[in-house]
Amino acid sequence: MDEYEEIPWSTLLTEHRQGRAKTVYMAAAVIVAVVVGFVGIRWFTAPGHGEQPALAAPVETTTTEAEVDETESSTTTALLSEADLMATVPAVAELAAVARAEWFVTDYFTVDGPIPEELISAFVNDAAIPELPTGDGAGISYVEWARAFDIRPMTSGYVISVIFRSLTEEPGGAFVRGPVRAVDVLIAVDEGETAVADLPIPILPPVYHSIDGWMVTDGLAHDQAITATLEYAGMFDESAEVVESGAAGPEWRVVFTVGDRSGNRWPVVMRSDTIPGT
Repeated sequence: MDEYEEIPWSTLLTEHRQGRAKTVYMAAAVIVAVVVGFVGIRWFTAPGHGEQPALAAPVETTTTEAEVDETESSTTTALLSEADLMATVPAVAELAAVARAEWFVTDYFTVDGPIPEELISAFVNDAAIPELPTGDGAGISYVEWARAFDIRPMTSGYVISVIFRSLTEEPGGAFVRGPVRAVDVLIAVDEGETAVADLPIPILPPVYHSIDGWMVTDGLAHDQAITATLEYAGMFDESAEVVESGAAGPEWRVVFTVGDRSGNRWPVVMRSDTIPGT
């Protein structure tokens, strides 16, 4: 009969942190001891130890042209402004453009009262903005989330593709989650600033149907795997329940459910091939 080692999930993280802390303290103690010992030996063996040493004569130094250039370069780097940084480091400008696009989509497709000033100021100064839904006659709509999934450079900035989902209020007062939608947002970047250069451009959201990769099992997970899974699941839900288990050679997969105060339960999984150190 095969024997399996039970993995103590509930204490794995604690033991790992304690071990690292002990290692750091021991290493620090050794370093301090070595430094103190070295200084003490040098002091006792040096001639006239304990006496006030004579002041050393000033040493004339020369600075090469290369060292001057390096010093000037370091000073210049330290004094770079946010605008300079965005102009010289494309990654910073891209992150700023992505943040602006996600922020804009969230505000643009959210309607819960008067148009916020932040939405109007997000556009370029010379924007010609048409009438937007607002006021008592407009329906209530909230953007639940917005995420950028593509970025392309253009002449004056970037085109940011953003997917988002909205919650809309039904006539009875309930909110319903809508389908995932996507838009391209044109973001202008100039001297460290970002602005929306036009209205959102509707596009199709990215959909992927050609990827395989589900773990296929042809046997049952061993009892130790199920026990370890339930111990681990207890950190999230004390009433976790195993609903499925399987094995694929030495690897195993256990499906269990966790819930929250709503009373709903969701199936989640533990897999041996995702556990560090196993």
